[in-house]
Amino acid sequence: MDETGIRLPRAVSALGHPNFRLFWLGQAVSLVGTWMQSTAQGWLVLLLTNSPFLLGLVTAIQFLPLVLFSLPAGEIADRLPKKRLLYLTQSTMMVLALILGVLTMTGTVRYWHVLVLAGLLGVANAFDNPTRQSFIVELVGR
Repeated sequence: MDETGIRLPRAVSALGHPNFRLFWLGQAVSLVGTWMQSTAQGWLVLLLTNSPFLLGLVTAIQFLPLVLFSLPAGEIADRLPKKRLLYLTQSTMMVLALILGVLTMTGTVRYWHVLVLAGLLGVANAFDNPTRQSFIVELVGR
C-alpha cells in the first residue's frame, strides 16, 4: 500500500522506496546511455571500415564478456560491497564513453580504439549487471 492506502501491484511497490526510485532513475539514464553508445558505436564502425564483419567483431567483443564473466562477477558482487562495485562499474562505463566521444569528436578515432573500448565496456557490464540486480534486494528487501 502507498500513503493513500491504495494497494499497489507488486511490481510497482518497489517504487515506494525513495532510494529505489533514485536508483531506478539513475539506472534508466545509464542504460539508455549505454544502449545509445552501442548503437552509435556500430554506426561508427561502419563509417570507419564499411565492413559488416568488423561490425560483428566489435559487437561480439562487447558482448562476449557478459557470457564469460557474468557468473564469476556475480560471485564477486556477493562478496564485495555492492554500492562501491556499482560506483566502480558505472564510473568505468562513463569514462569509456567519454574517451570514445573525445576520440570521435577530435577525428582521431581508429577501429582498434572502438574494439578495445567495446571489450572494456563488455567487462564492465559483466560486473555491473549481476551487481545491479542483487543491489535491488538490499534497497527494498524481499
